[in-house]
Amino acid sequence: MQTADLDIRHYDRIYFLGIGGIGMSALALYCLQAGKRVDGYDRTETDLCRRLAAAGAQIHYTESPECVPADTQLVIYTPAIPADHREWPVVRALGVPVCKRAEVLGACTRPYGTLAVAGSHGKTTTSALLAYLLYETCGCCAFLGGVAKNYDRNFLYASEAAWAVAEADEYDRSFLQLHPRYSIVTAMDADHLDIYGTVENMRSAYADFMRQTDFEHGGVIIKDAWRSYVPDVPVYRTYGLAPTDGTQVYARGLRVEAGAYRFDYVSPDLEIEDLTLTYPGRHNVENALAAITAALAAGLSAGDIRRLLPGFRGVKRRFDIQYKSASCLYVDDYAHHPDEIAVCLRALRELYPQRPIRVAFQPHLYSRTRDLAAAFAQSLRLADEVVLLDIYPARELPIPGVTARSIGDLIEGRPVHYASLADAFEVLTGLPPMPVLVTMGAGNIDTLVEPLRQYCERQS
Repeated sequence: MQTADLDIRHYDRIYFLGIGGIGMSALALYCLQAGKRVDGYDRTETDLCRRLAAAGAQIHYTESPECVPADTQLVIYTPAIPADHREWPVVRALGVPVCKRAEVLGACTRPYGTLAVAGSHGKTTTSALLAYLLYETCGCCAFLGGVAKNYDRNFLYASEAAWAVAEADEYDRSFLQLHPRYSIVTAMDADHLDIYGTVENMRSAYADFMRQTDFEHGGVIIKDAWRSYVPDVPVYRTYGLAPTDGTQVYARGLRVEAGAYRFDYVSPDLEIEDLTLTYPGRHNVENALAAITAALAAGLSAGDIRRLLPGFRGVKRRFDIQYKSASCLYVDDYAHHPDEIAVCLRALRELYPQRPIRVAFQPHLYSRTRDLAAAFAQSLRLADEVVLLDIYPARELPIPGVTARSIGDLIEGRPVHYASLADAFEVLTGLPPMPVLVTMGAGNIDTLVEPLRQYCERQS
């Protein structure tokens, strides 16, 4: 079956292989919302899995071929599932369509006017803000790569929605399954070189993604800094914090007042004065410019934007303030790329210029650590002290000679400590107190968040 022929409405019993991931769980919620019977496997029982189970999904947590329902009509899997997974032989013997997550996301969004957000960083916050603006006005469906704090969900549904917001993942060229009305590209920094081989190949894939935009009825919205890398792609709007020769959308009069960002939205055909964004970080002002531009293109008014923007609460694990007092600030962030680390730490420096910062970072993937070790070290030097956890392997096997020390050995002029996940809490709480603590990483470092939050409460 061709992917373009996939129609989720034709299947009543669906099996998810790797159901608990942020993207897979959003698709599973979509299927449950549509009245499908959903079963699935995942390695770990997470909060997302528990939510799915509460919504009616049947989930198991050991590789159990006997748990794959014999009457399954469609199998959806994530590329993170290894080739030697014990359920594969049974899945293949079913004789039913077996589709990647990205293929199904493309099929689910096809009936809508899709607003797809891609980028090596910034796409989750931009997607969540765009979804929030639409959901609170005209309604939308949204498949998010993080949990939107306004709704405590990574999937939004409105029965009469004309629009869908989709986070467009560049890993494994997944975003090429989408054909958006409007596409947003926030960044094209080097990443996933295990897939693309070179930065040029990666950016070529971004260009292919943008070319799939419906230029007759929509267009491409791209951060101005990246426009020159795709000169042959037609662009609807470029955006950036400040006006340059090519920037069509920018923030005028950007300033910090009472812990919030204030600015005017300026575009070629509209100005919206005195907007307020309470979500920290100048990079999030840029994300807001992109989301506002897409929301206006979808039909929202300047009044809608001015009214709703201050209420955006952000995304869990994206500059997520866990604890704040006069003596202690604890922030958790999903940052797993050098540029993401840098923008988070710079935001903290801007908001708390006099406070020393300790960052605990868990590298994600051996290949990313190997390819970007020097860039990681440079970004982490923006902190005053660094604790490096062991590499989270995700889908990868170890690479000889690649460890957290591949980064730590390149961090000059800063104390560097090392820890496993098991002893990271003891290491962090055993160090002298520091006014700002940040935990970072896309692996399982998030299991430290609650113990560290409680520790901060006890110490303040």
